[in-house]
Amino acid sequence: MNRREERVAVIGGGLSGLVIAEGLQKKGYKHVTVFEKDSSAGGKLHTIWYKGRSYEMGAIFGLPSQKHLKALMKTFNIKIDGPKLVRVNYDAYGNKIMQIPKDKLRDFVDELDRLPEVLAEYKSLECISIHNLEPSLMLPFSQWCELHGFAVLKTVYGHYFTSYGLGYIEEVPALYVLRILNYDNLMYFMDLPEFFTWKDGVSSLIECLKGKILDIRLGQKVTRISKTAQGKLCVYTDFEELEFDKVVITSPLYEISDVDGWDEEMKQLINTIRYQDFHVYAFIVDKAPKGCGCILENLSIENRGHIIIWNTRWDSLRNEELIMVYAYGRAECSNKEALEIIKGDLSKLGIESPRLYKHVVWQQCPHADSGILKRGFYEKMEEVQGKNNIFIAGEIMSTVSMENSIRYSNYLIEKYF
Repeated sequence: MNRREERVAVIGGGLSGLVIAEGLQKKGYKHVTVFEKDSSAGGKLHTIWYKGRSYEMGAIFGLPSQKHLKALMKTFNIKIDGPKLVRVNYDAYGNKIMQIPKDKLRDFVDELDRLPEVLAEYKSLECISIHNLEPSLMLPFSQWCELHGFAVLKTVYGHYFTSYGLGYIEEVPALYVLRILNYDNLMYFMDLPEFFTWKDGVSSLIECLKGKILDIRLGQKVTRISKTAQGKLCVYTDFEELEFDKVVITSPLYEISDVDGWDEEMKQLINTIRYQDFHVYAFIVDKAPKGCGCILENLSIENRGHIIIWNTRWDSLRNEELIMVYAYGRAECSNKEALEIIKGDLSKLGIESPRLYKHVVWQQCPHADSGILKRGFYEKMEEVQGKNNIFIAGEIMSTVSMENSIRYSNYLIEKYF
């Protein structure tokens, strides 16, 4: 069979899945089907609308350093036309504070000057796929910083990494922090006017990709993948059983309970993948504060569950009514209890009587912890890549960010198709 005639299933309609499906079609594959369990595609690229204006429940912005994202935007003629994003640091009562104390600024500059030289030692960070990891990259990031004498940088990295729902640097291995916040990205994070957004929201990217893909099945969760006697792959949903020649999994791996060809070790490794419960709230308020604020004291593990960022997207408007609020989940709290914590935090900021408009919970930043990395997590992932014509993409392979998702998706297409 001409491989362009092969039937390919892409499981997951987030950014990775849609980029892969569109890329396969562009490469000449005629029969590509995307399965998405939700009623809409996009995953964490999730824009909502209120009174004719867009607001982000997931990803918020792009960076000039993200070359693959910019290339995708150019392909679809997507303009940088959204509101400016300027983040300011606050305490819990809305008082502006400095990210770095004045007496630490000289140390910060010295550490920042030394950072490129240290990063150059880690050749594995230059690879698109994750392999041949240097042992110290498997350490929690806070330990990696201590190893290299980055006392102030550890705090700065933590502010950015933790505030966007990616986890705590005392727990997440350095591998993930340094791939998501590479040197160029870190520098842009410290230069806020360079951030860019979209008037119609980040979902603009999704809508353009969807318009090119011929076969998208929404509301169909894939539960099982088995191999037939004829060597085909049978994809099972609650509605259908369809045969394909190849399958690409971009959705969270725990969502598919049974994949033919994955041994017990692989299944156990999937169960070790950790996620962050990251809550996003949209509140209607009588008067919202302007801008984007990060509450630094709430970035500690001890203050999990409290507001870490609030954002009013259209801060040029007077009396804007919608405020976006972001917080980590607390396992011991119900949704009702968590909401009361958030309302208490809003009260400290001077925001009274907030009305909940929408709430979502993301399973954010999938990662393997230090012990699992040392057991060869990514070596096993590479070992099963392509076995029985089943391929793995998505955030566990690319590490989180729009840029990394697009880059890895393109890499997978070129390497295996």
